[in-house]
Amino acid sequence: MTDSRAKAKTPARIGRPPRPIDPLLVERLARIHCTQEEIAAVLGCSVDTLQRRFTAIMDTGRLAGKASLRRVQFKLAESGNATMMIWLGKQYLNQTDRQDYDVTSNGQTIVQLVSAVPRPATNGVPPPNRLRETVGS
Repeated sequence: MTDSRAKAKTPARIGRPPRPIDPLLVERLARIHCTQEEIAAVLGCSVDTLQRRFTAIMDTGRLAGKASLRRVQFKLAESGNATMMIWLGKQYLNQTDRQDYDVTSNGQTIVQLVSAVPRPATNGVPPPNRLRETVGS
């Protein structure tokens, strides 16, 4: 005779079983900086599921993606890419484009603004946004 009280009942699971999601795919998508909405769409799950189950994995993937991108940028700069050298210099060395300001009261020039940004060709006509005023002109 078996006693029904001797068997422990396992609680019934409520809801659907968890959908199998490949954590490696989540990390790869986060590494290329897909948004959570994009990752959820690829995996066929909700953003809430991603946030609940894979926040740490997505954070790790995004950090790895940033490091990979930075590595490529530095390789470009080291290979002589002037644009990348300038950009990295601005980001990490606080370098800026040269801008000269000349304001004098006793000389001819009152205000002169010069920017290091190249301006388009104007066929000899000064661009309207360049300010040059001189006394006596």
